Order: sequence, then C-alpha cells, then structure tokens
Amino acid sequence: MPLLPIAWKDTCLDSNGPLININRLSRDQKEYIDRRGVHVVVGHYMGEMNKAGHTPNLTDELLNANLFSPRPQEGKLGQPVMIPSHEMPRMQELYHINRFNLMASDRIPLNRSLPDVRKKRCQGKYTDLEGLPSTSIIIVFHNEAWSTLLRTVHSVINRSPRVLLKEILLVDDNSNRAFLREPLEQHVAQLPVPTRVLRTGKRVGLVKARLLGAEDAQGEVLTFLDAHCECTKGWLESLITRISEDRTRVVCPVIDIISDDSFAYVRSFELHWGAFNWELHFRWYTLASEEIKKRKKDISEPFRQDPDNGRRTVCYR
Repeated sequence: MPLLPIAWKDTCLDSNGPLININRLSRDQKEYIDRRGVHVVVGHYMGEMNKAGHTPNLTDELLNANLFSPRPQEGKLGQPVMIPSHEMPRMQELYHINRFNLMASDRIPLNRSLPDVRKKRCQGKYTDLEGLPSTSIIIVFHNEAWSTLLRTVHSVINRSPRVLLKEILLVDDNSNRAFLREPLEQHVAQLPVPTRVLRTGKRVGLVKARLLGAEDAQGEVLTFLDAHCECTKGWLESLITRISEDRTRVVCPVIDIISDDSFAYVRSFELHWGAFNWELHFRWYTLASEEIKKRKKDISEPFRQDPDNGRRTVCYR
C-alpha cells in the first residue's frame, strides 16, 4: 500500500469516500478479487521509475539538503499544489527521497490552513474541557522530510487546546539526515509547547521507538501520531473526552487523506471500521447497516471497533 501523508479530524465528521483510480501494478504488488467481488491491490508503492527503469542516484548532498521554501498561498485550505511542467524532472527526482511529492510539500507553509468539515452537531460537542487529562504527543520519525514532520508538529500546536497539551516528543529512530540533528532541536526549542527530541542511538523500529517515547512521557494520556499528518480543528478534544470516560479505552480518529502527489486535503468516508481480511491484511470497511441505523438521530456518535492499524492511537499510560 502507498505510504501516504494523512490528515486527522475528530471522531464525528461526515465526508464522501475518496475515489481511487488504480491503473498500474509494480513488480512487488499483487492483485486479487475478494469474496465480495472487490478488486484489491496489495504491495508497497515505490513511485515512478525513470525511463531506464531505475530509481535516480540520490547523493548525500541531495539527501541532506533542506529544500523547504514555503510560499504563503500554496496549499491554503487544503488545496492542491500545482507544479509547473518545466519543474517536473526535478519534482520526479525529489519524489524518490521520501516517496511523495517533496517539492509540493516544501512549498506549503508549516501552519497552512485546513477546512473545518465537521457537522454542526459535532462542532457543539466536546466544549467542556474542565477535568480532562493532559496528553503527551509522541511522534516517531526516521529520515522524515522537514516540511512534513514540522507541519505535523505545528498542526498539533495550532489546533489543540493548550490545556490538553502536556508536551510533544519527537522520537528519532536513527535518522542520518543533517537537518534532523541540531537544526531540528533549535527549531523545536522555540515552540510555544514544550517539545523534545529523543534519539534511539540505533535503528530499533517503530514499536520500540514508541515505547521509548512512552517511557519518557509526562502526560497522563499517550497520543501516538505518524510523522506526516496534519490535525484539523477539534481533533483532540473528542479523543480525550472519550478516553476520560473509561480508562480502559484505546481510541482512534476518523482519518482523512493528504494526496502524496499534490498534498491536497481529501475527505474520507466517515462510518467505517477496521478489520482484517482472510489474508490478514488490515482494511477499512463500511459499518454494518444496523450500526448505521443506531446513529440515525445523531450520526456523530462514536462507535466501537476491535482492531486498529495502530498508527494514530490514544490511550492512558
């Protein structure tokens, strides 16, 4: 599956499902028709090859260059970034660094605006924050792009009630890009929310890196985020409210999409739940009709699901 940047919104958003056009298979992908007649493609998307059939030679100089050069109106309100045709060769070269359109990402400001697509009923909920626990935001990264990593951090700060934010922990799983060392530490030291960079010292993988962050966290609640997401308005309040009602809960939000090609914000469908198919691949499925009927009066009500993909998760320590 493609490694895409993601957008977070709160748990009671309504949206139309994205239309995904599959027009090619790479060598490390396979396809099949499942029992319901749904065409499924499984594999890891590696981006376009060059004309010779090989990925370009990425030099250390290019990998260590921070090309972040924001333009004030690019990506505003989640709009796509359009790259002129004469810059396409350079765009395709940079694409292979992080497997998304790095040129587009580097032109979007760290504090770009996103639309508030919540239902009116949802906007009126979760306004009483008194007594709610504080949370530590834990973000694991490895050689992440400067723009996507810090846009994640800035979106958390800009769209989260300060009273709920204890700190932000960036756990570096042995990155070797120069701008993720001292320049990153200097940047986060100036943020209005306490933000620290933890280093694993060696490559340990996502789970151990998250555990390192959890051990060092000071908040009552742990919130785990990917390093390439953007939080929308109201994303945190509903999650913290739900978990405060029952300490045994592990909650996750509705997840929207950020295009890996244009960085456009794309609303996902709302009433879906996660499950494993017979090949043990995690998939999102539409809620059963009886569950949808239960929410006829208030479609913004949360619902239970058993498995989660674990990439965006909130839980008590």
